[in-house]
Amino acid sequence: MSPSGNNSNRPRNLAARMGRWSASHWKTAVFGWLAFVVVSLAVGMNMGMKTMSNQDTNVGESHRADQILNHAGFKADPQSEIVVIQSSKLKATDPAFQAVVREEIRAVRGHALVTNIRSPLNAAHADQVSDDRHTVMVTWEMKGELKEAEKRIDPILEATDRVGANHRDFFVGEAGAVSSDKAISKAFDSQLKQAGERSIPLTLAVLLIVFGAFVAATVPTIVALTAVAATIGLVAIPSQWIPMDQRSDPARRARGRRRLLALLPQARA
Repeated sequence: MSPSGNNSNRPRNLAARMGRWSASHWKTAVFGWLAFVVVSLAVGMNMGMKTMSNQDTNVGESHRADQILNHAGFKADPQSEIVVIQSSKLKATDPAFQAVVREEIRAVRGHALVTNIRSPLNAAHADQVSDDRHTVMVTWEMKGELKEAEKRIDPILEATDRVGANHRDFFVGEAGAVSSDKAISKAFDSQLKQAGERSIPLTLAVLLIVFGAFVAATVPTIVALTAVAATIGLVAIPSQWIPMDQRSDPARRARGRRRLLALLPQARA
């Protein structure tokens, strides 16, 4: 057999050749991969993720309408907060009910980011009072960017909770663009953390059973985790030319409204 006959044993596809090379030069492959991950994360952190504005996320006629509103000085997506105040016995015209509304307004008025408070006691906002007069809404908007508002919403939520604690006969609950988004993000992060705490050990256990060796089981897991880290860093590069949508879900506002509606059955119960 000629020496060239051994060529038939060599892998012909790229993945197989890369696997053979990595096995023969494992130190270069391992440290080279780790260096790639570190560089990717460093590049991503230095460049930052570029996101499009709310006025640029829609397309077609919706995008044109957003641009018209933006050029006219209107805020297309105000960061509104809503407090529902409800009593099963008293009506909005009763002095005790109105006292709770005024206390809620005083509780939030002193915060720097709160603006444009609309009271249901004002005749101009009569649409914030239910037909049966047992439920009203106090509304306002939060200044600044969403991230800054989320950092400073907690004292406002606490103030609303204190009003509710002072009046046990009333239901007082807050929801809105800022508070709901923060609650949803917190719940998502918590669930993601739990998934990681459970899935990674489970994956290692399964791989350990399959491969029968701890090192062989940890290698695929480490490669997967570092690949995700590298991807997070590299996504920042194309975002400089194609900005990412800063809204995690087009239904974010709808989720906030659903949370508000969920308050009412809870109050009646």
